[in-house]
Amino acid sequence: EKYNGDLPKSYDEVIDLPGVGPKMANLFMASAWDNPVGIGVDVHVHRICNRLGWVDTKNPEQTRKALQVWLPREYWGKDGINKLWLDLDKQFACLLGQSVPSVK
Repeated sequence: EKYNGDLPKSYDEVIDLPGVGPKMANLFMASAWDNPVGIGVDVHVHRICNRLGWVDTKNPEQTRKALQVWLPREYWGKDGINKLWLDLDKQFACLLGQSVPSVK
């Protein structure tokens, strides 16, 4: 009712939904509205970025903010850095002999 049968259109509205955190709100805005307002970072992305030396941070939110400082906004969208993480995960899964569901 609040959104008249539609989806929330702003990051603030999305993040206010129960169970939605910064990662999902950022992914939602990029996917649903093609409006990348931030990078979706979870604990796995946080660890990878620190191991690669891209950032020196203590938690996913710090990592998100640090990445957004140097990664051009054009790479924040659904075909940018978050797709890279999915593709990287698929490659590791294949190397480990795990099945990988199709994600489009």
